[in-house]
Amino acid sequence: MRVRLPRTTTFDLWLVAVVLGLLALGLAMVYSASGIRALDALDDPSFFLFQSLWASGGILAMVFFARLDYHRLRPFALPLLALVFVLLVLVLVPGVGTRAGGAARWIRFGGPLGVQPAELAKLALALYLAFWLGARGKAISAAAITAPFAALVGATAALVVAEPDLGTAIVIGALALAMYFVAGARLREFGAIGLLAGTLVALAAVAQPYRLQRVLTFLDPWSDPRDKGFQTIQALYALALGGPLGEGLGASREKTGFLPAPYTDSIFAVLGEELGLWGTLLVVLLFFTLAFRGIRIALRAPDREGALLATGITIWLAFQAWVNMAVVANLVPMTGITLPFISYGGSSLLVGLIGVGILLSVGHRGAAQPARLPRAPGGRRNRRAR
Repeated sequence: MRVRLPRTTTFDLWLVAVVLGLLALGLAMVYSASGIRALDALDDPSFFLFQSLWASGGILAMVFFARLDYHRLRPFALPLLALVFVLLVLVLVPGVGTRAGGAARWIRFGGPLGVQPAELAKLALALYLAFWLGARGKAISAAAITAPFAALVGATAALVVAEPDLGTAIVIGALALAMYFVAGARLREFGAIGLLAGTLVALAAVAQPYRLQRVLTFLDPWSDPRDKGFQTIQALYALALGGPLGEGLGASREKTGFLPAPYTDSIFAVLGEELGLWGTLLVVLLFFTLAFRGIRIALRAPDREGALLATGITIWLAFQAWVNMAVVANLVPMTGITLPFISYGGSSLLVGLIGVGILLSVGHRGAAQPARLPRAPGGRRNRRAR
């Protein structure tokens, strides 16, 4: 008997290829950026390749969630969100949360195993908002919906800011606002919530002296090149030293003690130095393709829940990538946030791949059955988002 393999698939293979490409590049960059630090501190240059185990588990999780009907996640949305709130509170408890660099962001279970609740919060909030907003229909702009939405997102972001982690809180706010907009919010309510969120972010940015210093450093890093502006200047040096073609994989000089956290927050700078302008443009192109395929899946989703879920996950991954790269290029003030699929970090990698798996599930169902989404009436009559 001849085994016949299917020649076509309804899964988005472009999205799969982009994510696997970013993942392979990330593993290479983590090993390159962390080898010297690991050898110096742990006498083991391959220590941070533990990331490959997270990647393997993440790929299996991505395949599982891609083949799972995303509607089956509805009963787990609220319990998962409740669990995230418990973890976000526990991480602030002394002795439970692990502090590093002045922030309590991890709950460790021993060795390199642990969880970062703020990373899980992105996925949990996207899941809950997709099913909650998707079931509200035209009542999305009613006060009974807008007020709980603002309170839920605000409470989640406030707990993340308390760690402190303003960058992740901004990403959470961006994905929530995008989902609220796509759900059919009236522009008046959307603008009011957006203005409130922007004001709170601005206040948080200047409320603490170190955050205010980051804003001032962003405006003029050369005013204090040996201290406050050191990281920004060294990141710019790394991008400049790479030139068009780069110094070569593993040949970065900035990672040898000039760049703090070269394998996490500053990994894009190391990538630019080693792979050059063409390497950085390749990463930008891959994330642009991810965003394009994600929005395409959202537009072709078979229902409101799928469209909202695809929107939230896409905005989360694409916006977080932009923030990380913009920080390295000094386009926005310094904030500690990872580059999805490339930076070292088990929680970030695993949760990101689960998000991609859910995105693939939405695309698979959307390709299998044509979208039946009614076009939301919008414009000047009812001032709704189209």
